[in-house]
This record gives sequence, structure tokens and C-alpha cells, in this order.
Amino acid sequence: MSRGGGVTDFVARAFAEKDTYLERDPYASIGGADAFHTKIVGVSFEGRQDIVAGLQVGYELSVIRQPDNPADPNAIAIHYGALHLGFLRAGIAKHLAPAMDSGAHYRARIASLTGGSASATRGTSSVRSGEPKNRGVNIFVWRTAATFAQTRDREHARSGWDGNAQRVQAALIGEYAPHRAQREIIARVEAGKNTLGVLGTGRGKSFCFQYIAAVRALTSQAKTLIIYPLRALANDQYEAMLRKLEQFGLHIHRANGSISPEQREDLFSALRDGSWDIILATPEFLEFHRDAFTGKSVPDLVVVDEAHHLFESKHRAAYGTLGKTIAGLSRPKAPQVLALTATANDEAFAHVVRELHIDAWVIDPTIRENLQVLDARSTGETKKKIAYLEELFSRDDGKGIIYCMSRQEAQKVADALRKKFGDIVMFYHAGMPTPDRLEVERYFREGALRIVVATSAFGEGIDLPDVRHVVLYHLNFDFTEFNQQAGRAGRDGKPAEIHVLFGEPDKRINEFIIDREAPTLAILRELYRGMRGMAGETRVLRMPYVDIARTLELDKADERTIGAALRIFEEGSLVEVGVDDDGRFVRFLIVNGKIDLTQNERYAEGEAERESFAKFASLALTANSEALQRIINRPIYPERIELER
Repeated sequence: MSRGGGVTDFVARAFAEKDTYLERDPYASIGGADAFHTKIVGVSFEGRQDIVAGLQVGYELSVIRQPDNPADPNAIAIHYGALHLGFLRAGIAKHLAPAMDSGAHYRARIASLTGGSASATRGTSSVRSGEPKNRGVNIFVWRTAATFAQTRDREHARSGWDGNAQRVQAALIGEYAPHRAQREIIARVEAGKNTLGVLGTGRGKSFCFQYIAAVRALTSQAKTLIIYPLRALANDQYEAMLRKLEQFGLHIHRANGSISPEQREDLFSALRDGSWDIILATPEFLEFHRDAFTGKSVPDLVVVDEAHHLFESKHRAAYGTLGKTIAGLSRPKAPQVLALTATANDEAFAHVVRELHIDAWVIDPTIRENLQVLDARSTGETKKKIAYLEELFSRDDGKGIIYCMSRQEAQKVADALRKKFGDIVMFYHAGMPTPDRLEVERYFREGALRIVVATSAFGEGIDLPDVRHVVLYHLNFDFTEFNQQAGRAGRDGKPAEIHVLFGEPDKRINEFIIDREAPTLAILRELYRGMRGMAGETRVLRMPYVDIARTLELDKADERTIGAALRIFEEGSLVEVGVDDDGRFVRFLIVNGKIDLTQNERYAEGEAERESFAKFASLALTANSEALQRIINRPIYPERIELER
């Protein structure tokens, strides 16, 4: 396909700016966030302290774009009625301004008021008793537009629902029609039956429950809780679901230990008042917060994705009790259940049927014969991997996705291949601005880009049927990610290849990443002792997470580890993390008795990821290509059982 100046200019600009995509910007993802907390800046100027003195918690505020502001072209002002209170921080405004210029609307409300007296800064030593301080305003900001391209808020978008379920289907799978197994699963759920679907990789399990959840929410305000085995998978699915379904005004949340404090507050607010449609959670989150799913927040449908984990994850207590937990969510009867998997041998199938009270099932025996796994695990070091890719894409002009485990590596590999193939090569990762990611997707779909080097999320929820090559450059973190990435090859039914380039060195890298983002009990103990010592007699620590990590100099601990540890400590009532006039603080609480951190949602999720990776790595690094191909291209199901019931 001939390429116009559009893609050439885009690729050239993206590569020129690639280093900026890797900068540690604390607000990098805020442009795509549904909601966040922040502080109004500039409230000490132009007599605004007198205005702030009359405000109250809960007041709703206007978020107003000021493109002609001479001090900052990205300026975003905050108003209470006609009264100008101040601005959003410049770092936040930089990311929100393009979204607002593209049609996004935001609102805000006052979350807390600080200053005015020393009582507002409890636990700090920076304010002498009775000394007044400038007043401050902490606010909760949320995006009201259904998408960046629409100015309607959710309720307006929802009010436009005309009962046409084909609109939801088109949003999820475009012009394609559901295949027979998908239709049969949906029919059983619509008939009110607890249903198990066994479908191979790439056969559209997600469509089944996303379609049902969206249509039910729009037609009868029904709520759907979706259980995923790992938070990383839930996070990827969440982003894809927002992209496809938010246009209908649906309230979609994720619920796991990796979400920010702001997202967590928004989630629990929705759980308290029942203002949610779809929640994507881990079994650990449901286990630790089952009381939140009561009253107005009892789900009508619980989806258990990758349901074989009920049988295989014997060391995860939350899976061991998942069936009973779901059955206990009654209003007045237990929620309906839809379970889905690609892996259910005789024992696993019987276990899932029994635990989830399944009374109907659909098994799709389709084998994706068009897929072939090519074993290149012996390529080893980077130079050989790049040489392999150069040879591959020189002899075959088909589209290819190369999956890497980090943003840096994705850019590095793309840079090397661009020297060989020019502007048909592009990278893709979450550090890129949303408009740029959308452009990569569009150019790849249209064929102007032929090779995309990406992190895990690329391809999720995007219509890409004609991918001829999927390259697994690094070792995946679990079977689900491995299957999903490999399964994006050849969805049009034509021959496609999956190239396995990962090797033993990748295992150590992945273990290092997991340890940093899911600290072990030993690291947690060291971090607590170290930070508590740094807080001193005031019991209050004020220091950026990156500086805490540098000061403690612990192995396998960076700013992400500090953040993860503090979330665990906070849930265990060991610390209080908050924001006051002087910024973010960590206050160490007085603890009576011993705290068992293993009985903690976030810690349990981290251990689940560690266990899942160990199991996957032991097979992925030793199994031959035929065994890996069987995992990818066919479902596993009982031999002596009817395919449909």
C-alpha cells in the first residue's frame, strides 16, 4: 500500500519525541482517567482567600479551559459559579487541555478544605499552635463526556439508548456477526441459566459477557461483576471496555490493588450508592470487600473469566471460596453466573460446574488450524533477535505485532527495525498520549504501518483480523497474556505465525519486575522499619516515593515498590496517607498487637501474580513448539461429555 505524508510525518515526529514518552511524568495517564483528586493552585492570589473562606465541602465547581491565557496556553481554571478560585496544576493541565480541546468536559467538587488554622494540619510540626495558614482547596475532578469525541455526559448518552442491541454488538465486534458458540452462550444466559462456555483462544469469550453486561445495564439497570485471575489482565480489559462501551454512558470501574487512591475512592463511592454498571475485579478484591456488594450494589450477573483457576489455583484462598462468596451475594437469590475458559479437562470442568452451580454449558471444539508456532527461543541475545526480525519481515510483507515487556524495549526494538524498514515501523505503549496511540491503531489497521512493536495492551479491543505474524519478544507473565497475544494472529482464518523469541534470561527480568511491583513479606518488613525510622518522633514522613527508595537503598525496591507497600500498610491500618497544605504525607499509626499483612487484598494479589508467573515460566521455557501451539490454537475440554447442554 502506498503511504501518504500523513503516516510518514507522524512516525518521524513520534520517533523524534520518543524520549519524552519515557519521562517519569506523575500525571502522564491523567488525560485518560475517569476521575482524580488534586489541589487548586493560585488560591492565595488576587483576593481569592476571602472567596475560599466561604466555601464548603461538597460544593460543585466548573472546570473551564482558557486557551488564550497568556501565562499558559494549557491553562484550566476552576470556578464556583462566577467566582474564579484558581487553576489546575500546570502538569495536570498539560494532559487535560488536549482532551478538553477535543470535546471532553470535566466537573469538580470540593473534597476538603485546609488551612485557616493549625487544626487543619494535624500531625505536622510545620505549624505552631494557633498560627493561621493560607486556606487551600482539595477537589475531586471527573470527566463527564462519554468519550473525548463527544460532549454529552453519561446520563445524556444513556438517555439516547433506543433498545437496539445491534449498536452494542457493532461497538464490540464491528461488522462481524457472533459465531454459533457465542450465540448459544448468550441465549442460555438470557434464559436465566448459570452457564459455562469453553472456547479456544481468539474465539471471542470477552464478547459474550461484554455484550450481555452492556445490554442488561442499558435496558434494566442490571449490574455485572466480572472476576479476572490477575489485576494486570483486568486493567487491560478495563481500558478496552471503556474504549468500546463508554459511548453508551455506562459506569465502568476496575477493582484491584493496583488502582490509585483516587480511583479507589470513586469506586467505593459508586458501591455505596449503587451507581455502577460493570466492575472488573480480582477474586481477592471480592473476598476482602464482599460486604460492599450488598444493598443497591448486589450484582445481577457474576462473570468468572478464566474459570479454570477455580480448580488450578489451589493456593489462592479467594478462589477456593469463590463459589460460596458468589452464592452469598443474594437479593433475594444469588446472582446468575457466567463462567468462561479455554482450559477445562475432566476434573476442572466438573469442579467449575459444581462450585458455580452451572446448569448449562457450551463447548466450542473449533481448532484454529491456521496458526503455527515457530520456536526461535535459541536466538538469545538482542542482536540475534533483531536479525531474526529483519529476516522475517524481509521475506514476508504481512503485518506483524512484536510484543515487548517494557516501554523502553518497545521503542528500542522499533528504532532498530525502522533503520531497516523505514516508516512502516512504529512503537506503541501506555506512555504515549492517547491521540498518538489511536493514530498507531488506525494506521496499522489501514495498512500504512506494517510492523508495530508494542507492550501488552496493543490489540485488545481493536479490530485487527489480518495480523500475519505475532512475535513474543520477551517472556510473558502468565498463560492468559501468552494466549491473548499469540491469539491475535490470523483472526481472519488465513495462515499466520507465532514466533517465540523469549528465553531463560527473561525469567529473571520478569521476577525482578514482579518483586518491585508486588513486594514480598520480607521487603515489606524492611520498608516499614526503614520508613518508620525516617519519620522520627513526629511519626510523619514527607518525602517523594522516589527519594524514599533512594534513601533506603533496598534491593528490589523503587518508587513503585514504595507506593505498593504504602497501599498495603494503609489497608492494614499501619499508616495513613493523605494530603494537607504542605503536600502528601505518610503518618505512622499507633499499632496494638501484631498485624498479619498476608491477610490483605493487595498482598494476596501480588502473591497470585508471583505464583502464576512461576507456573507459566516452568512450562513456557521447556515445552516444545507443538505443545505451545496446542495451548494456543485449541480448547481443552472433557472427552466424554456432550458439547452443549
